[in-house]
Amino acid sequence: MISFQLNQNDDELIDLALKEDLGFPYADVTTQLLFKDLPGNQKRTVKMISKHNEPFVLCGLPIINALTKKLSGSYAIEPYYSDGEIIEPGTTILLLKGDTTGMLMLERSILNFVAHLSAVSTLTKRFVDKVQSSGLKILDTRKTTPGFRHLEKYAVFCGGGVNHRMGLYDALMIKDTHVDLVGGMEKVMTLLPEVQKHKYPVIVEVRDQQELKIVLEFGRKKITRILLDNMNPAELENCVRLCAGIIETEASGGINLNNIEQIAKTGVNYASVGMLTYEAGRVDLSIKGVLGTER
Repeated sequence: MISFQLNQNDDELIDLALKEDLGFPYADVTTQLLFKDLPGNQKRTVKMISKHNEPFVLCGLPIINALTKKLSGSYAIEPYYSDGEIIEPGTTILLLKGDTTGMLMLERSILNFVAHLSAVSTLTKRFVDKVQSSGLKILDTRKTTPGFRHLEKYAVFCGGGVNHRMGLYDALMIKDTHVDLVGGMEKVMTLLPEVQKHKYPVIVEVRDQQELKIVLEFGRKKITRILLDNMNPAELENCVRLCAGIIETEASGGINLNNIEQIAKTGVNYASVGMLTYEAGRVDLSIKGVLGTER
């Protein structure tokens, strides 16, 4: 089972999701009208099922647990699968037991989170499967949904990908804009102390072999990885050859399912893929039982 701890940002995002659906204080006027005469708050069981037309990678169970804790009442989740497992079409994924009104109030938020995160995991796995024999590692990027970064990067991990930096605060990443504004790659290299003096990994983006040669000449002891940006496979292969046995490499820019295998053949160590998060979409899920059809 994959271990994952929600952070403060995730908790605030869950609060926001509930507030935008239920208002504040929380209210579901339809449920309150239809169930106001029930003797107490009846306990029921509902199930989450896959309506997706192909297998997908499950992600988002910790979110369901966190959502149930935001409402009064008692709830119990009985999962049949864990995050990271493959869900076949038509499969019952879990049972949710608890107060009828609460489950009606949570239904859409649960589906929104799990459907999106599972789509990210599923797309990541498609990339990972295509290059599994090569050793190429698939990285995510900062091209994430605002507020969702920690969750989306968890989803990438569930799909077999590797997390890149979380933000601007946990890695030194020198990009083309930095190089141009500082005054060129040689100048950048003079500003960097040796890598062991840094608290963070140091990644430098290069646009061509000329910049790469400068980095290899002046920065071997100053960086941990070279990012080869927007290169065609021939250029990429030449640059990877120059770095072999010296420093790890990363490909970036325009990477998709159609060209990832060709990129893997160049011998590059990593490929960062923005579309893992910004083009994943959602898988098709439903909650059935007393909830009836999906709203």
